[in-house]
Amino acid sequence: MKDLNFEDELDFNEFPPVSTEKWEEIIQKDLKGKNYKDVLRWDTGEGFNVLPFYRSEDLKSLGHSIQPLTTSGNWNVLEIIEAACPEEANKQCLHALENGAGGLDLRLNSNSLSSKSDLETLFKDIQIEIISIVFGPSISTPKVAGWLREIISNRKLDHDSLDLHFSADLFSQCLVSGKLPDREDLKPYLSSLSQASISLVVDTSAYTNAGANLVHQLAFALAAGNEYLGMDQELADKLSFRFSTGTRYFPEIGKYRAVRLLWDQVLNEYGVSEHQVKILTETALWNKTQNDAYNNMLRTTTEAMSAAIGGCQSMSVHRFDDHFNEPTPFASRIARNTQLILQEEAYLSRVSDPAAGSYYIEVITEELCNQAWGLFQKIEQKGGFYESLRSGYIHDLITEARQAKIRAYRQENEVLVGVNKYQPDVTINDLTHKQEFTDISGELPFENTIDIPAIEPLHLEAELQKGDA
Repeated sequence: MKDLNFEDELDFNEFPPVSTEKWEEIIQKDLKGKNYKDVLRWDTGEGFNVLPFYRSEDLKSLGHSIQPLTTSGNWNVLEIIEAACPEEANKQCLHALENGAGGLDLRLNSNSLSSKSDLETLFKDIQIEIISIVFGPSISTPKVAGWLREIISNRKLDHDSLDLHFSADLFSQCLVSGKLPDREDLKPYLSSLSQASISLVVDTSAYTNAGANLVHQLAFALAAGNEYLGMDQELADKLSFRFSTGTRYFPEIGKYRAVRLLWDQVLNEYGVSEHQVKILTETALWNKTQNDAYNNMLRTTTEAMSAAIGGCQSMSVHRFDDHFNEPTPFASRIARNTQLILQEEAYLSRVSDPAAGSYYIEVITEELCNQAWGLFQKIEQKGGFYESLRSGYIHDLITEARQAKIRAYRQENEVLVGVNKYQPDVTINDLTHKQEFTDISGELPFENTIDIPAIEPLHLEAELQKGDA
Protein backbone atom coordinates (compact mmCIF):
# COMPACT_ATOMS: atom_id res chain seq x y z
CA MET A 1 0.00 0.00 0.00
CA LYS A 2 1.35 3.42 -0.98
CA ASP A 3 2.25 5.68 1.92
CA LEU A 4 0.10 8.79 2.07
CA ASN A 5 1.90 12.11 2.25
CA PHE A 6 -0.50 14.63 3.73
CA GLU A 7 1.90 17.45 2.94
CA ASP A 8 1.28 16.98 -0.78
CA GLU A 9 -1.33 19.16 -2.41
CA LEU A 10 -4.49 17.19 -3.08
CA ASP A 11 -5.36 16.68 -6.73
CA PHE A 12 -9.03 16.19 -7.60
CA ASN A 13 -8.54 16.01 -11.37
CA GLU A 14 -9.28 12.29 -11.28
CA PHE A 15 -12.84 13.26 -10.28
CA PRO A 16 -14.29 15.01 -13.33
CA PRO A 17 -16.97 17.63 -12.62
CA VAL A 18 -20.58 16.61 -13.08
CA SER A 19 -23.05 19.22 -14.30
CA THR A 20 -26.35 19.88 -12.55
CA GLU A 21 -28.14 18.84 -15.73
CA LYS A 22 -26.43 15.44 -15.57
CA TRP A 23 -27.41 15.01 -11.93
CA GLU A 24 -31.02 15.91 -12.70
CA GLU A 25 -31.10 13.56 -15.69
CA ILE A 26 -30.04 10.62 -13.51
CA ILE A 27 -32.48 11.57 -10.74
CA GLN A 28 -35.37 11.84 -13.21
CA LYS A 29 -34.50 8.44 -14.60
CA ASP A 30 -34.47 6.89 -11.12
CA LEU A 31 -37.82 8.54 -10.40
CA LYS A 32 -39.25 7.12 -13.64
CA GLY A 33 -39.74 10.51 -15.25
CA LYS A 34 -41.07 12.39 -12.22
CA ASN A 35 -39.75 15.84 -11.37
CA TYR A 36 -37.65 15.58 -8.19
CA LYS A 37 -38.49 19.21 -7.33
CA ASP A 38 -42.08 18.10 -6.88
CA VAL A 39 -41.59 14.59 -5.52
CA LEU A 40 -38.63 15.12 -3.20
CA ARG A 41 -39.26 18.67 -2.03
CA TRP A 42 -39.26 18.67 1.78
CA ASP A 43 -41.96 20.50 3.67
CA THR A 44 -40.08 21.28 6.85
CA GLY A 45 -43.22 22.15 8.77
CA GLU A 46 -41.40 25.31 9.82
CA GLY A 47 -42.82 27.69 7.26
CA PHE A 48 -40.64 26.91 4.23
CA ASN A 49 -39.70 24.09 1.83
CA VAL A 50 -36.29 22.82 0.72
CA LEU A 51 -35.00 20.61 -2.08
CA PRO A 52 -32.93 17.47 -1.43
CA PHE A 53 -29.72 18.94 -2.83
CA TYR A 54 -28.22 22.19 -4.06
CA ARG A 55 -25.24 23.11 -6.24
CA SER A 56 -22.81 26.01 -6.29
CA GLU A 57 -24.93 27.96 -8.77
CA ASP A 58 -27.71 28.13 -6.17
CA LEU A 59 -25.51 30.44 -4.09
CA LYS A 60 -25.28 33.07 -6.81
CA SER A 61 -28.80 34.34 -6.18
CA LEU A 62 -28.44 34.60 -2.40
CA GLY A 63 -29.00 37.98 -0.83
CA HIS A 64 -26.39 37.47 1.88
CA SER A 65 -22.64 36.92 1.83
CA ILE A 66 -21.40 33.37 2.31
CA GLN A 67 -18.49 34.55 4.43
CA PRO A 68 -18.25 33.23 8.01
CA LEU A 69 -20.65 35.06 10.32
CA THR A 70 -18.68 34.38 13.52
CA THR A 71 -15.02 34.77 14.42
CA SER A 72 -14.98 31.92 16.95
CA GLY A 73 -16.67 28.55 17.18
CA ASN A 74 -16.37 28.32 20.95
CA TRP A 75 -19.30 28.72 23.33
CA ASN A 76 -19.86 28.85 27.09
CA VAL A 77 -21.08 25.61 28.63
CA LEU A 78 -23.84 26.65 31.04
CA GLU A 79 -25.30 24.43 33.72
CA ILE A 80 -28.90 24.95 34.83
CA ILE A 81 -29.13 25.56 38.58
CA GLU A 82 -32.54 24.89 40.13
CA ALA A 83 -31.90 24.79 43.88
CA ALA A 84 -34.49 26.28 46.22
CA CYS A 85 -32.13 28.21 48.53
CA PRO A 86 -28.91 30.24 48.03
CA GLU A 87 -26.78 27.84 50.08
CA GLU A 88 -27.77 24.78 48.06
CA ALA A 89 -27.56 26.75 44.80
CA ASN A 90 -24.02 27.80 45.68
CA LYS A 91 -23.01 24.16 46.20
CA GLN A 92 -24.50 23.21 42.84
CA CYS A 93 -22.77 26.14 41.13
CA LEU A 94 -19.36 25.24 42.55
CA HIS A 95 -19.81 21.58 41.63
CA ALA A 96 -20.78 22.52 38.06
CA LEU A 97 -17.82 24.87 37.64
CA GLU A 98 -15.38 22.36 39.12
CA ASN A 99 -16.58 19.73 36.66
CA GLY A 100 -16.33 21.56 33.37
CA ALA A 101 -19.11 24.16 33.18
CA GLY A 102 -18.04 27.60 32.03
CA GLY A 103 -21.13 29.41 33.24
CA LEU A 104 -24.35 29.23 35.20
CA ASP A 105 -27.99 29.37 34.14
CA LEU A 106 -29.77 30.35 37.35
CA ARG A 107 -33.39 29.08 37.33
CA LEU A 108 -34.07 29.94 40.98
CA ASN A 109 -37.55 30.95 42.09
CA SER A 110 -38.33 34.49 43.22
CA ASN A 111 -38.28 33.54 46.92
CA SER A 112 -34.70 32.32 46.70
CA LEU A 113 -33.16 35.80 46.72
CA SER A 114 -34.72 38.16 49.22
CA SER A 115 -31.67 40.24 50.10
CA LYS A 116 -28.19 41.26 49.02
CA SER A 117 -26.90 38.77 51.57
CA ASP A 118 -28.68 35.95 49.71
CA LEU A 119 -27.00 36.99 46.46
CA GLU A 120 -23.63 37.11 48.19
CA THR A 121 -24.26 33.60 49.52
CA LEU A 122 -25.14 32.42 46.03
CA PHE A 123 -21.85 33.75 44.63
CA LYS A 124 -19.62 32.79 47.57
CA ASP A 125 -16.20 31.55 46.31
CA ILE A 126 -17.34 32.04 42.69
CA GLN A 127 -15.25 34.25 40.40
CA ILE A 128 -18.04 35.87 38.45
CA GLU A 129 -15.51 37.79 36.35
CA ILE A 130 -14.33 34.67 34.49
CA ILE A 131 -17.64 32.92 33.83
CA SER A 132 -20.92 33.60 32.04
CA ILE A 133 -24.06 33.99 34.17
CA VAL A 134 -27.66 33.98 32.99
CA PHE A 135 -30.31 35.04 35.51
CA GLY A 136 -33.71 33.38 35.07
CA PRO A 137 -36.93 35.42 34.71
CA SER A 138 -37.89 35.23 38.39
CA ILE A 139 -34.62 36.82 39.56
CA SER A 140 -34.07 39.24 36.67
CA THR A 141 -35.42 42.25 38.52
CA PRO A 142 -34.20 45.80 39.24
CA LYS A 143 -33.83 44.82 42.90
CA VAL A 144 -31.43 41.97 42.09
CA ALA A 145 -29.63 44.19 39.58
CA GLY A 146 -29.02 46.75 42.34
CA TRP A 147 -27.59 44.12 44.70
CA LEU A 148 -25.46 42.77 41.87
CA ARG A 149 -24.00 46.21 41.15
CA GLU A 150 -23.03 46.58 44.80
CA ILE A 151 -21.34 43.17 44.87
CA ILE A 152 -19.44 43.97 41.67
CA SER A 153 -18.28 47.28 43.15
CA ASN A 154 -17.29 45.66 46.46
CA ARG A 155 -15.20 43.12 44.56
CA LYS A 156 -13.65 45.98 42.54
CA LEU A 157 -14.56 44.35 39.23
CA ASP A 158 -14.97 46.04 35.86
CA HIS A 159 -18.72 46.06 35.13
CA ASP A 160 -18.26 46.26 31.36
CA SER A 161 -16.03 43.18 31.19
CA LEU A 162 -18.52 40.85 32.87
CA ASP A 163 -20.69 38.40 30.93
CA LEU A 164 -24.04 38.80 32.70
CA HIS A 165 -27.50 38.29 31.19
CA PHE A 166 -30.93 39.07 32.66
CA SER A 167 -33.93 37.16 31.28
CA ALA A 168 -36.12 40.22 31.70
CA ASP A 169 -38.06 39.91 28.46
CA LEU A 170 -41.30 41.64 29.36
CA PHE A 171 -43.04 40.65 26.13
CA SER A 172 -42.58 36.91 26.55
CA GLN A 173 -43.63 37.27 30.18
CA CYS A 174 -46.78 39.10 29.09
CA LEU A 175 -47.70 36.29 26.73
CA VAL A 176 -47.04 33.69 29.43
CA SER A 177 -49.08 35.51 32.08
CA GLY A 178 -51.81 36.93 29.85
CA LYS A 179 -51.24 40.37 31.43
CA LEU A 180 -50.05 43.28 29.27
CA PRO A 181 -48.98 46.53 31.01
CA ASP A 182 -49.37 49.93 29.46
CA ARG A 183 -46.62 50.53 26.94
CA GLU A 184 -45.47 53.74 28.64
CA ASP A 185 -45.03 51.89 31.94
CA LEU A 186 -42.50 49.57 30.31
CA LYS A 187 -39.96 52.31 29.61
CA PRO A 188 -38.96 53.19 33.20
CA TYR A 189 -38.75 49.49 34.05
CA LEU A 190 -36.37 48.87 31.14
CA SER A 191 -34.39 51.97 32.06
CA SER A 192 -33.88 50.71 35.60
CA LEU A 193 -32.36 47.53 34.21
CA SER A 194 -30.34 49.06 31.38
CA GLN A 195 -28.41 51.27 33.79
CA ALA A 196 -26.52 48.18 34.90
CA SER A 197 -23.85 46.62 32.70
CA ILE A 198 -26.12 43.64 32.10
CA SER A 199 -27.25 42.16 28.81
CA LEU A 200 -31.04 42.01 28.56
CA VAL A 201 -32.27 38.82 26.94
CA VAL A 202 -34.96 38.78 24.26
CA ASP A 203 -36.23 35.31 25.08
CA THR A 204 -38.11 33.29 22.45
CA SER A 205 -37.86 29.95 24.27
CA ALA A 206 -41.40 30.22 25.67
CA TYR A 207 -42.78 30.75 22.15
CA THR A 208 -40.90 27.69 20.89
CA ASN A 209 -42.01 25.47 23.76
CA ALA A 210 -45.60 26.57 23.16
CA GLY A 211 -45.45 25.45 19.52
CA ALA A 212 -44.04 28.35 17.46
CA ASN A 213 -42.08 27.39 14.35
CA LEU A 214 -38.64 28.64 13.27
CA VAL A 215 -39.95 31.52 11.18
CA HIS A 216 -42.06 32.70 14.12
CA GLN A 217 -39.11 32.52 16.48
CA LEU A 218 -36.95 34.69 14.26
CA ALA A 219 -39.66 37.21 13.43
CA PHE A 220 -40.74 37.54 17.07
CA ALA A 221 -37.15 38.06 18.15
CA LEU A 222 -36.70 40.84 15.60
CA ALA A 223 -40.03 42.47 16.44
CA ALA A 224 -39.48 42.34 20.20
CA GLY A 225 -35.94 43.63 19.88
CA ASN A 226 -37.08 46.43 17.59
CA GLU A 227 -39.84 47.37 20.06
CA TYR A 228 -37.27 47.63 22.85
CA LEU A 229 -35.01 49.80 20.71
CA GLY A 230 -37.99 52.03 19.97
CA MET A 231 -38.33 52.58 23.71
CA ASP A 232 -34.63 53.05 24.40
CA GLN A 233 -31.99 53.07 21.64
CA GLU A 234 -29.28 52.77 24.31
CA LEU A 235 -30.27 49.10 24.51
CA ALA A 236 -28.75 48.42 21.07
CA ASP A 237 -25.53 47.03 22.51
CA LYS A 238 -27.19 45.47 25.56
CA LEU A 239 -29.70 43.15 23.93
CA SER A 240 -28.96 39.46 23.51
CA PHE A 241 -31.24 36.71 22.17
CA ARG A 242 -32.22 33.38 23.63
CA PHE A 243 -33.64 30.57 21.52
CA SER A 244 -34.77 27.03 22.18
CA THR A 245 -33.34 24.47 19.76
CA GLY A 246 -35.64 21.80 18.36
CA THR A 247 -35.43 18.68 16.25
CA ARG A 248 -34.87 20.19 12.77
CA TYR A 249 -31.12 19.67 12.57
CA PHE A 250 -30.15 21.68 9.46
CA PRO A 251 -32.91 24.32 9.69
CA GLU A 252 -31.93 24.95 13.31
CA ILE A 253 -28.36 25.61 12.19
CA GLY A 254 -29.75 28.02 9.62
CA LYS A 255 -31.86 29.72 12.30
CA TYR A 256 -28.84 30.79 14.33
CA ARG A 257 -27.06 32.05 11.25
CA ALA A 258 -30.18 33.86 10.04
CA VAL A 259 -30.72 35.80 13.27
CA ARG A 260 -27.27 37.37 12.91
CA LEU A 261 -28.00 38.56 9.40
CA LEU A 262 -31.47 39.80 10.29
CA TRP A 263 -30.53 41.62 13.49
CA ASP A 264 -27.66 43.37 11.70
CA GLN A 265 -30.23 44.61 9.22
CA VAL A 266 -32.38 46.01 12.04
CA LEU A 267 -29.41 47.66 13.76
CA ASN A 268 -28.34 49.28 10.50
CA GLU A 269 -31.63 51.18 10.54
CA TYR A 270 -30.60 52.62 13.90
CA GLY A 271 -27.14 53.55 12.64
CA VAL A 272 -25.44 50.78 14.63
CA SER A 273 -22.76 48.81 12.81
CA GLU A 274 -20.05 46.29 13.70
CA HIS A 275 -22.08 44.93 16.61
CA GLN A 276 -21.66 41.21 17.33
CA VAL A 277 -25.01 39.94 18.59
CA LYS A 278 -24.90 37.54 21.53
CA ILE A 279 -26.96 34.37 21.15
CA LEU A 280 -27.92 32.12 24.04
CA THR A 281 -29.62 28.81 23.51
CA GLU A 282 -31.20 25.93 25.36
CA THR A 283 -32.47 22.55 24.26
CA ALA A 284 -36.20 22.22 23.65
CA LEU A 285 -38.70 20.79 26.14
CA TRP A 286 -41.84 20.25 24.05
CA ASN A 287 -40.47 17.17 22.23
CA LYS A 288 -39.12 15.19 25.19
CA THR A 289 -40.69 11.91 26.32
CA GLN A 290 -41.25 10.30 29.67
CA ASN A 291 -42.14 6.89 28.23
CA ASP A 292 -38.78 6.60 26.46
CA ALA A 293 -36.72 8.99 28.55
CA TYR A 294 -33.20 7.88 27.58
CA ASN A 295 -34.06 8.72 23.98
CA ASN A 296 -34.06 12.34 25.14
CA MET A 297 -30.27 12.17 25.47
CA LEU A 298 -30.03 11.67 21.70
CA ARG A 299 -32.37 14.60 21.06
CA THR A 300 -30.53 17.00 23.34
CA THR A 301 -27.26 15.97 21.66
CA THR A 302 -28.41 16.75 18.12
CA GLU A 303 -30.08 19.94 19.33
CA ALA A 304 -26.85 21.01 21.00
CA MET A 305 -24.94 20.23 17.80
CA SER A 306 -27.27 22.45 15.77
CA ALA A 307 -26.79 25.35 18.16
CA ALA A 308 -23.02 24.89 18.28
CA ILE A 309 -22.60 24.71 14.52
CA GLY A 310 -25.04 27.61 14.12
CA GLY A 311 -22.82 29.79 16.27
CA CYS A 312 -24.30 30.34 19.74
CA GLN A 313 -22.21 32.00 22.46
CA SER A 314 -23.75 30.19 25.44
CA MET A 315 -25.72 26.97 25.72
CA SER A 316 -27.84 25.26 28.36
CA VAL A 317 -28.72 21.58 27.91
CA HIS A 318 -31.77 20.47 29.87
CA ARG A 319 -31.61 17.22 31.80
CA PHE A 320 -33.03 14.29 29.84
CA ASP A 321 -35.67 13.83 32.58
CA ASP A 322 -36.20 17.53 33.26
CA HIS A 323 -39.94 17.53 32.62
CA PHE A 324 -40.89 14.72 35.02
CA ASN A 325 -38.12 14.28 37.57
CA GLU A 326 -36.25 16.30 40.17
CA PRO A 327 -32.54 17.00 39.49
CA THR A 328 -30.14 14.11 40.09
CA PRO A 329 -26.32 14.08 39.88
CA PHE A 330 -26.47 11.58 37.01
CA ALA A 331 -28.89 13.59 34.85
CA SER A 332 -27.03 16.85 35.50
CA ARG A 333 -23.69 15.23 34.63
CA ILE A 334 -25.04 13.84 31.35
CA ALA A 335 -26.42 17.28 30.41
CA ARG A 336 -23.11 18.97 31.16
CA ASN A 337 -20.97 16.31 29.50
CA THR A 338 -23.07 16.45 26.32
CA GLN A 339 -21.58 19.86 25.64
CA LEU A 340 -18.08 18.96 26.85
CA ILE A 341 -17.93 15.99 24.48
CA LEU A 342 -19.02 18.20 21.57
CA GLN A 343 -16.25 20.64 22.47
CA GLU A 344 -13.40 18.37 23.51
CA GLU A 345 -14.00 15.23 21.45
CA ALA A 346 -16.02 16.36 18.43
CA TYR A 347 -14.02 19.63 18.24
CA LEU A 348 -17.08 21.65 17.28
CA SER A 349 -15.65 24.61 19.17
CA ARG A 350 -12.49 24.74 17.06
CA VAL A 351 -13.97 26.12 13.82
CA SER A 352 -15.72 29.46 13.32
CA ASP A 353 -18.99 29.10 11.42
CA PRO A 354 -18.37 25.63 9.95
CA ALA A 355 -21.65 25.90 8.01
CA ALA A 356 -20.48 28.89 5.96
CA GLY A 357 -20.44 28.04 2.26
CA SER A 358 -22.51 24.88 2.60
CA TYR A 359 -24.89 24.97 -0.37
CA TYR A 360 -27.70 23.33 1.59
CA ILE A 361 -27.40 25.36 4.80
CA GLU A 362 -26.79 28.66 3.00
CA VAL A 363 -30.01 28.22 1.01
CA ILE A 364 -31.91 27.29 4.19
CA THR A 365 -30.44 30.36 5.91
CA GLU A 366 -31.57 32.57 3.03
CA GLU A 367 -35.07 31.08 3.03
CA LEU A 368 -35.41 31.60 6.77
CA CYS A 369 -34.23 35.18 6.40
CA ASN A 370 -36.79 35.91 3.69
CA GLN A 371 -39.71 34.27 5.49
CA ALA A 372 -38.89 35.76 8.90
CA TRP A 373 -38.27 39.24 7.49
CA GLY A 374 -41.62 39.11 5.71
CA LEU A 375 -43.42 38.19 8.94
CA PHE A 376 -41.47 40.85 10.85
CA GLN A 377 -42.63 43.46 8.35
CA LYS A 378 -46.22 42.25 8.74
CA ILE A 379 -45.95 42.62 12.54
CA GLU A 380 -44.57 46.13 12.09
CA GLN A 381 -47.46 47.00 9.77
CA LYS A 382 -49.84 45.97 12.54
CA GLY A 383 -48.22 48.51 14.87
CA GLY A 384 -45.27 46.50 16.17
CA PHE A 385 -44.84 43.67 18.62
CA TYR A 386 -46.66 45.34 21.51
CA GLU A 387 -49.78 46.00 19.44
CA SER A 388 -49.59 42.50 17.97
CA LEU A 389 -49.59 41.10 21.50
CA ARG A 390 -52.52 43.30 22.46
CA SER A 391 -54.58 42.23 19.45
CA GLY A 392 -53.86 38.53 19.98
CA TYR A 393 -52.08 38.21 16.62
CA ILE A 394 -48.92 36.68 18.11
CA HIS A 395 -50.98 34.28 20.22
CA ASP A 396 -52.98 33.19 17.18
CA LEU A 397 -49.84 32.50 15.13
CA ILE A 398 -48.39 30.32 17.88
CA THR A 399 -51.69 28.50 18.41
CA GLU A 400 -52.03 27.75 14.70
CA ALA A 401 -48.47 26.40 14.51
CA ARG A 402 -49.01 24.40 17.69
CA GLN A 403 -52.12 22.68 16.31
CA ALA A 404 -50.40 21.97 12.99
CA LYS A 405 -47.49 20.38 14.85
CA ILE A 406 -49.75 18.19 16.99
CA ARG A 407 -51.73 17.17 13.91
CA ALA A 408 -48.59 16.24 11.95
CA TYR A 409 -47.30 13.97 14.71
CA ARG A 410 -50.73 12.49 15.43
CA GLN A 411 -51.11 11.52 11.76
CA GLU A 412 -47.47 10.30 11.71
CA ASN A 413 -46.53 12.67 8.94
CA GLU A 414 -43.78 13.53 11.40
CA VAL A 415 -42.04 10.91 13.53
CA LEU A 416 -40.71 11.24 17.04
CA VAL A 417 -39.21 7.92 18.05
CA GLY A 418 -40.65 6.65 21.30
CA VAL A 419 -43.51 9.15 21.16
CA ASN A 420 -45.65 8.45 18.11
CA LYS A 421 -43.69 5.55 16.63
CA TYR A 422 -41.62 2.66 17.99
CA GLN A 423 -43.01 3.23 21.46
CA PRO A 424 -41.72 1.08 24.31
CA ASP A 425 -43.71 -2.07 25.14
CA VAL A 426 -44.81 -0.63 28.46
CA THR A 427 -46.02 2.96 28.45
CA ILE A 428 -46.79 5.39 31.24
CA ASN A 429 -50.41 6.49 30.98
CA ASP A 430 -50.30 8.88 33.91
CA LEU A 431 -47.59 11.27 32.72
CA THR A 432 -46.10 13.56 35.36
CA HIS A 433 -45.04 16.53 33.24
CA LYS A 434 -44.00 19.23 35.69
CA GLN A 435 -42.59 21.68 33.16
CA GLU A 436 -44.53 24.92 33.22
CA PHE A 437 -43.73 28.46 32.16
CA THR A 438 -42.44 30.78 34.87
CA ASP A 439 -45.12 33.41 35.53
CA ILE A 440 -43.74 36.41 37.41
CA SER A 441 -46.54 38.83 36.54
CA GLY A 442 -47.49 39.20 40.21
CA GLU A 443 -43.99 40.40 41.06
CA LEU A 444 -43.70 43.07 38.36
CA PRO A 445 -44.34 46.73 39.34
CA PHE A 446 -47.23 47.29 36.95
CA GLU A 447 -50.58 48.29 38.47
CA ASN A 448 -52.54 48.73 35.25
CA THR A 449 -52.67 45.77 32.88
CA ILE A 450 -55.06 44.43 30.29
CA ASP A 451 -55.88 40.78 29.68
CA ILE A 452 -54.51 39.16 26.53
CA PRO A 453 -54.63 35.50 25.39
CA ALA A 454 -51.89 33.53 27.15
CA ILE A 455 -49.76 30.68 25.80
CA GLU A 456 -49.23 27.32 27.50
CA PRO A 457 -46.31 24.90 27.24
CA LEU A 458 -46.70 22.15 24.66
CA HIS A 459 -46.17 18.60 25.95
CA LEU A 460 -46.36 16.66 22.69
CA GLU A 461 -46.30 13.24 24.33
CA ALA A 462 -49.24 14.15 26.57
CA GLU A 463 -51.14 15.67 23.65
CA LEU A 464 -50.77 12.51 21.57
CA GLN A 465 -52.00 10.34 24.43
CA LYS A 466 -55.28 12.26 24.27
CA GLY A 467 -55.95 10.59 20.93
CA ASP A 468 -58.10 12.43 18.38
CA ALA A 469 -60.15 14.23 20.99
